[in-house]
Amino acid sequence: MRLIHFVLAATVMGGVGVAQTAEARKGRLESSRPQSAEEAIAQAEKALDLGSIGDALAVGERLQKTRGLTKEQQQRADLILARCGLVTGKYDTSVKIFERLRKASPDDNRLAEWHARALDGAGKTDAALALFSELASKDALAEGDSYWALAQLERAKGQEGAALKHAQTALEKPIVLQSDELDQAIHKFINELTPKKK
Repeated sequence: MRLIHFVLAATVMGGVGVAQTAEARKGRLESSRPQSAEEAIAQAEKALDLGSIGDALAVGERLQKTRGLTKEQQQRADLILARCGLVTGKYDTSVKIFERLRKASPDDNRLAEWHARALDGAGKTDAALALFSELASKDALAEGDSYWALAQLERAKGQEGAALKHAQTALEKPIVLQSDELDQAIHKFINELTPKKK
């Protein structure tokens, strides 16, 4: 009798396992269906905006190998890789891509902001400072990362008043890879530059 219950239970459980496996396989197949270039680009852009750099980078690298992209799609794919480079430390590659993209869209402040960050990362601090300063004077920087980079460059040049102001602004804007360590570093920076009351 126990053997019959065991066989019956195993059969039922096996059936559930098969059903679950089929569902899982179906989900994988649906998620791995071929994407259009437009869908892949939109997916990578969304991943970047959400801070999922690894996902964006994987899609961006696949897009670089894709043939037949329109000019606009190729520019968007290049922008994805350049933005990923800002986070992964591939600044020289990002600088080259941003220079090319900015020639096509010289009035795009977002491209200019990212270009300034790439220049800073690549050690081209004078060019980065000039570009950041121009954008900040127009209140055209969108990310806290950019204000933070600008504040550090200004402090290195002895512009402590401007550095303090821009570090404070960095805390008011979104930061791509926000962390407690970064937050503490910015607060420490602000405390060091805040005039002490006598």
